[in-house]
Amino acid sequence: MTIYVIGQARVTDPAGFKKYSETVAGLAEQFGGKLIGAGGPDEKTLIEGDQFDEGRVVIFEYPSLEAYQQYVASEKYQEGKGYRLDSGTLDVCVIPAVGK
Repeated sequence: MTIYVIGQARVTDPAGFKKYSETVAGLAEQFGGKLIGAGGPDEKTLIEGDQFDEGRVVIFEYPSLEAYQQYVASEKYQEGKGYRLDSGTLDVCVIPAVGK
């Protein structure tokens, strides 16, 4: 079943977060992931509320929850995560696709 992964990153150390981004660049695709939306502070439009006021929001599509879990468990992602943990926060939510 297709799923969507919604992430919101709040960066406190741009250099460290860049190392994370460079380490995991292209990795999602190896697990069937596809970036379908992304927006930083100057690229997103807030309509209501303030949950998404800070940081960058990304949306990925994966063929299954298992594929996403394999991505997260991969050695390369775990390496990148080490950089990210010291450079900001990341909130992640996984939801099922409707009608797919």
